[in-house]
Amino acid sequence: MINRNRIRLSKLALGLSIALIAAPALAQNTTSALTGRVSDTSGHPLAGAQVTIVHAASGTVSQTTTDADGRYISRGLRVGGPYTITITKDGKTEKREGVFLALAETANIDARLGDAAAVLGAVLVQGTGDSPFSPTAMGVGTSISHQKLEAFASIKRDLSDYARLDPRVARSTGLFGDTQISVAGQNNRYNSITIDGVTTSDTFGLASNGLPTAKQPISIDAIDSVQVNVSNYDVTQTAYIGANVNAVTKSGTNDFHGSLSYVFRNDSMAGDRYNPTKDEFASPPPFKETTKGVTFGGPLLKDRLFFFAAYE
Repeated sequence: MINRNRIRLSKLALGLSIALIAAPALAQNTTSALTGRVSDTSGHPLAGAQVTIVHAASGTVSQTTTDADGRYISRGLRVGGPYTITITKDGKTEKREGVFLALAETANIDARLGDAAAVLGAVLVQGTGDSPFSPTAMGVGTSISHQKLEAFASIKRDLSDYARLDPRVARSTGLFGDTQISVAGQNNRYNSITIDGVTTSDTFGLASNGLPTAKQPISIDAIDSVQVNVSNYDVTQTAYIGANVNAVTKSGTNDFHGSLSYVFRNDSMAGDRYNPTKDEFASPPPFKETTKGVTFGGPLLKDRLFFFAAYE
């Protein structure tokens, strides 16, 4: 005879196990947020103002309303931009265009309806810069936008090359020639690397690069934005006491777009190796590396559903 209480306990244990397994995947932030205060020409807060946020590339729309203090907030927005923000109240409208949002950060856009000076100064956007001293930040870190990822070169084509844009990150070469990063003298194994909120760190502790593979498991061409967190006090940031390299992948838009890449390296492009024991330099061993990649994305349903694929 089957014990019904035992079945209930088994189902409860299964549910708790699934919840515990899923929890780490939701730890790191993969979106952006927007907040601000709307007031009239005299500075009094405007309650009930309609705030419409449109992502120009995908056409996705988010709407919110100001509270009694004239404040609004919208979370879960796509990283990057450009965004167009339209604020409407009693027939008065103010529009902000060309707003870009950083990964896991909250940008601040205030507005005064009916104020001509505010309309003329619409190009001035607060909180969208790359300064690590953001008043909304809950720790020290650096945001690396899609534009910077495309502008800066990476020999090994991995996130450690871009993490060095944070001045607190030091980069060195491990015993097996792989790249390792350290923050404030911490062991590189105290770092955490997450892609789309999923931990991709080397949990076994053998690789110096902090990854479970010899090279980055996801092509750098598929990465849209990166955030380097150091001493972050945000409760959504977990599982590290060194640095967290948090990355999100690209998504499709209303336009079809793609790229082709080809990278070639050999020993003639590498510098001589230094032997500290003999205090001498030697030529690197012969090698040849080729990397081929392709990306493609676009709409499945305009303004609603998109796809993006990458192969390397």
